[in-house]
Amino acid sequence: MTAFLLTLNALVCISLVILILLQRNDPASGGMFGGAGGAGGPAIRNPLATPTAYLAAAFLILSLVIAYTSKGGGTHHSVVGEVDAATTEPKSETHLLDIAPAEELLPEAPQTPSPTEGK
Repeated sequence: MTAFLLTLNALVCISLVILILLQRNDPASGGMFGGAGGAGGPAIRNPLATPTAYLAAAFLILSLVIAYTSKGGGTHHSVVGEVDAATTEPKSETHLLDIAPAEELLPEAPQTPSPTEGK
């Protein structure tokens, strides 16, 4: 059931985007999307406005139904509760890698004579 609702919601969403993109940009749009707004004369009704409103309502209702039906879909358990504290042991210093001190890893720096030795 949820898969059907999700598919239907995706189709409604795609149709809604297509309908919105197909709407024309007229001056009576009241300044939306670059329209001049109130340019005189009667406002011409967009024929795609009604199907767009219906699809928007369908998208909203389907989204709410999907959210409501998937809210209680199964038992919820914590992954943290599955870990047994007795089987996990804390890491101690014996488990750490033996790392040599930095002095042993770095090559020796060349000896530079002091400014007073050369005189």
